[in-house]
Amino acid sequence: MAAKKVNSLEERLEGEMNQIKETVEERMSSMEGQVADLRDMMKKMLEFQAQSAASKAKDPEAKNTNSEIRRDEEEVEVVEGGRRRPHLEPFQREERGDI
Repeated sequence: MAAKKVNSLEERLEGEMNQIKETVEERMSSMEGQVADLRDMMKKMLEFQAQSAASKAKDPEAKNTNSEIRRDEEEVEVVEGGRRRPHLEPFQREERGDI
């Protein structure tokens, strides 16, 4: 009888350990994807910075309104403790009516 309890507890413990391993693997995979996304964003920012510096060096008086960064247009809220990326609603385009 004691052996049955030990076997039952071992099976239960093994199942819980496997579940924990799966959870950790999922979170690591998610984090790896987020790190890759951050790396890509940083690379793009550095490329933009290099292009901007090069264009300013060539013509310091020139204004490039297409690439200006407008900081007041959007506020970004950082939510800590989120496990996954937020769900994004599909962008709704306005339909044009022929008048």
